[in-house]
Amino acid sequence: MEHRITEDEAALYDRQIRLWGLDAQHRMRNASILIAGMRALSDEVCKNIILAGVGSITLLDQEVVTEEDLGAQFLVRREDLGRNRAEAAAEKARHLNPRVKVIVDQEDIVQKPNSYFTQFNVVCLTGCSPEQMIRIDNACREAQTGLYVAGVHGFFGYIFCDLNQHDYREETQETSTERGKEPETKITRRSQSYDSLATTLESTWGHPKPKLLKRKVSPLLFAIQALWLFQQQHGGRLPQSGSQEDLTKLSKLRDERLKSAEVDSTFVKDDLLETLVASASAEISPVCAIVGGFLAQDILKTLSGKDAPLLNYFLYNGIEGTGLVHHVQKLNA
Repeated sequence: MEHRITEDEAALYDRQIRLWGLDAQHRMRNASILIAGMRALSDEVCKNIILAGVGSITLLDQEVVTEEDLGAQFLVRREDLGRNRAEAAAEKARHLNPRVKVIVDQEDIVQKPNSYFTQFNVVCLTGCSPEQMIRIDNACREAQTGLYVAGVHGFFGYIFCDLNQHDYREETQETSTERGKEPETKITRRSQSYDSLATTLESTWGHPKPKLLKRKVSPLLFAIQALWLFQQQHGGRLPQSGSQEDLTKLSKLRDERLKSAEVDSTFVKDDLLETLVASASAEISPVCAIVGGFLAQDILKTLSGKDAPLLNYFLYNGIEGTGLVHHVQKLNA
């Protein structure tokens, strides 16, 4: 059943309505979101989306709260140790905005059929294996369900977005030639095509010069893709901090990925991989806040239908303090 925005909600979300418009807020108020994998990054996304006033949000996680979760997560507490992570997080999340329906699902995402994901407007995956990321992306593309995949590994974070074919409106201000007349707002309808995750993993760059390539893409893109290859070959696990053997394996996968992408072998430096391996399983709160804030804002932008969402990778380097957006396709000039 469609939910109409009440006068109380209009007053509560007044600032957002002024920014996005009533129609956009109405779409968000009736949207259903899935957040799979409850970690520090997920907490940031949940907080921002719930406060924005979406219709419902489903938290999916089969794991229980451990000591590691207490470091950066703010939706779980020490007394939640041993409880299901989604259930514990939902209890705190509901207090953020009682108007938003928060649903808990404690099943393993691996056991979920493709049809499960198509009931949502947007699916957001964190902490998933590459195999599941690709499977769910393909299912979402068939159903025209928006997909975001995100993760934080120590000082580094990434977001991938696949909306298949997304329609949105773009507002521009046109200055009138008549003296004293206020600028007019022009609304343009636009459409944007997205590549699947599997397709971007096959992207080639045609052996560009390193300086030219660096203007187009961050070396972190290939480091993250090498990390996914590592997970595929090692049952989904991340490299262990301090393991020279894992670092050697990841370096080999980096070289293979750069070769297949037709990129100079020196583009991704060893020190980047060393830092990535040293903190691959860690979540640093400030990094989660930055990546999670960007991710939540982009999900809301997708739901509102106003302005162009992320196309299609966002890569954050906390050491350099840079966050770069890259459009990655199978064949790049």
